[in-house]
Amino acid sequence: MGTASAAALSMSEESQIRFVRRIWEAIREGGIEAGLELTPGVEWRPHAAGGQVLTSEEALKFFAEFQGERELLEVLPYSYHSQGNLVLASGSFRLSGPGRISEFQIHWVYEFEGDRLRRAASYPTRAEALEAMGVDEL
Repeated sequence: MGTASAAALSMSEESQIRFVRRIWEAIREGGIEAGLELTPGVEWRPHAAGGQVLTSEEALKFFAEFQGERELLEVLPYSYHSQGNLVLASGSFRLSGPGRISEFQIHWVYEFEGDRLRRAASYPTRAEALEAMGVDEL
């Protein structure tokens, strides 16, 4: 969890990280739809959507169109870091399509109000995600 030990995180930060881990585990086990089922009422801002703000239902449609004929093969989380009401999750998604496999590294910043997830935005680089969080490093 970066430079902060698990004991140094507040109970709220721990529960936020647990919830984000559950989202990634659900996606790994049941696809994007399974992850989005855990997040009704969340505003999604995938960087690939060009700044659009999507509901969970719209995000599911967007990701289905983004995947196209490709199939989600693997979701691999690298790290989870908490900073106040924000959680940064970094990892990769591997897709297989006609004749090739592609892998996308992605960084999601999840914003909580209390223990409830309200917004999530993705960034193509860790540096951009950290900048969005207002920090230099975690």
